[in-house]
Order: sequence, then C-alpha cells, then structure tokens
Amino acid sequence: MDGVPPRIILYGPARAPFTEKCRRGLVLKRLPFELREPGGPEDYQRWSPKTGLLPVMSVDGTLVSDSTDILLELDRIQPDPPLLSADPTLSLQQRSLEDWADESFLWYFSRWQRLSREGQGEIERQASSPLVRRLLAWLRAGGTWERPQTALLRGIADRLGDLVNLLGSRRFFYSEEISMADLAVYGMLFTMRNDGIPGSARLLSSQPLLLEFMRRVEERTGG
Repeated sequence: MDGVPPRIILYGPARAPFTEKCRRGLVLKRLPFELREPGGPEDYQRWSPKTGLLPVMSVDGTLVSDSTDILLELDRIQPDPPLLSADPTLSLQQRSLEDWADESFLWYFSRWQRLSREGQGEIERQASSPLVRRLLAWLRAGGTWERPQTALLRGIADRLGDLVNLLGSRRFFYSEEISMADLAVYGMLFTMRNDGIPGSARLLSSQPLLLEFMRRVEERTGG
C-alpha cells in the first residue's frame, strides 16, 4: 500500500460474527478504520441501501457489501499479510472453509432466532394436554422426541467437533498462518463464547483446541 491509507469505515453491530470477522481482518492488515454501530433498524437501510444487511465497509466512500467481499477487498488494499495462501490447493480449502463457517453456523443462529420469535416455550405451556405438549415438541424437533433447543445444541456440538478435526495440530486452518477461513471461524466462535445461542458457550468451553485457536487469532488481531 503506497501513500496515504484510504479512509475506511466499517458499519455493523460490534458483537455480530460477521462484523467481528471483518474487524479482525482490518486489525490484522494494520489498516486504520472507524467502526460505526447501528442505532436502529433505519441505519441498516441507510448504510446498506442495496441489501439492508450489515456489515458493509466504506473505502473512501465506495461501499463494499458482504463479509467475504470485504476481506477480499482488504487483500487488494493491503496484500500483506495475505488472507489466502499462495498455494492454489490451500487457497481453495481456505475459501471453502470460510464459506462453510459462514453458512453452517449462520443456519444455527437463524434457527435459534426463529424459535425465539415463535415463542415455542409459551406455546407449549399454553397447551391443555401433556400429550399435546409432547406432540408439539416432537413435531418441532423434526419427528423426534428431542426438544428443538436440544437438537440445535447437538448440531452445534457436532460442528465444533468437525472444526477440531479440521484444525488438527496446525496453528490455523490448513496453514501455519492466519487466513480468511480463520477469521470466519473465529467470528462464529466469538458469538458462541458470548452465548449467542444459550448453551453454546458451555459447548465451546469443552473444546480446548478451539479456545487455544481463538487465543492465537487474538494475539494476531489485537486481543
């Protein structure tokens, strides 16, 4: 990067996984930036007129939407350190994991929000018959007697196990250097550590390899 660095503003809620993913990318790149958090629903549409979704990043007034595109833009602005391996095979693996982390964990967070909005617990409490309550739980769990929240947490535990297996003995995923895959995974784990889905912090606390991975990312991206 030559000359004066661009004026960068990152718009998004600070505790959201995709905002955290981009924020740490900016810190890793040692790019000065300003974080602006929305004060209400109107800010989402004002700052992101095309989609109404955050985060978005303004670079000298030009908006970049979607956390993946934001990280790719950061690589263009400041190539060092790179967010993708120079090895095409490793780069493909990193891109695939970044996409998987975004989509897989987002499904669980979206599912939890939907359950919360539906007020499932209140519906079951209002049911007049114990048999009806059990039937409702069975249907919502997809045809099993497992409560939806239990099924959700079981799925999260499985995904955490997948990450442990993928990480193995490496410092970061597929590499000894941090990449956009690590930032994506960290963003989701960050939200879980804050118990974004009740019970997810407990699940994460039982995975010391992932906690150590988070610590390594924090060492490189400002604690």
